[in-house]
Amino acid sequence: MHVEPVRGLPEWTTIMIKVIATGKGGVGKTTIIATLARLLVQDGYRVLVIDTDPSMNLATSLGVPFERLATLADHRDEVREKLGAGAHADDEGHAHRQADQHELDEVINGYTMLTPDRVRVMVMGTIPYGGAGCICSSISLVKLVISAIEKKDTTPDFIIVDSQAGSEVLGRGLAADYDLNLVVTESTPRAMDVARHVMKLAGDIGVKKQIVIVNKVEEFSEVPSVAKALGVAPDNVYPVASDRKVYEADRQARLILDFAPESMVITNIRSIKDAIESG
Repeated sequence: MHVEPVRGLPEWTTIMIKVIATGKGGVGKTTIIATLARLLVQDGYRVLVIDTDPSMNLATSLGVPFERLATLADHRDEVREKLGAGAHADDEGHAHRQADQHELDEVINGYTMLTPDRVRVMVMGTIPYGGAGCICSSISLVKLVISAIEKKDTTPDFIIVDSQAGSEVLGRGLAADYDLNLVVTESTPRAMDVARHVMKLAGDIGVKKQIVIVNKVEEFSEVPSVAKALGVAPDNVYPVASDRKVYEADRQARLILDFAPESMVITNIRSIKDAIESG
């Protein structure tokens, strides 16, 4: 899964690594993914982050104003038509014809936003009103978009999907055959129960590799017990320290990478980035 940095290249390369981040709500996925994406871009990679959490916090965490968000769900029929699925296609993300390059570019350019430090962000969208049902059709729309991106002549180096809390996106097969599942957890029983479940589902749908990230760690000595509880090797578990500055940054609507770049949290996430880059 090793890819070489693309520093200075004007176009996206033809190698694409698909990553999904999963875990219980409140474990810190958004902070970790936003920081990781920015660090990868700093290393010269082209990164597209797709937010499939209905709370839609990731884009704003990366510096995209809420009023600029053009979500896939809000333009479902238009996106499906352009990608060859038809406005009233089924919910399995299947295209019925091959979209041409111009149509692909219209969707990708029209529904991605470029952050100040050049991370591309796409937002799935949320449930529009009470009683609207599940987000299944929106998840299938994301599957359709990613499939279309893979057909382009050039692609991002990384697509990182920030999933909603829990396991629904995996149950819908969104991450089938992805390269990596970043399982974000805390060392609490409930968080580890969710982590164990998403790891099982990710394995069922053919995710090639899984990395466990233990967030908000007070004592690093607790990491081996998390590894044992989840049945993974200790060297496949990456701790991220607890730091009050993360909460202070959040209150100021800033990311920890800007607010406190010297934080141990940044050092820990750099270690995760290095592990992803080395495959």
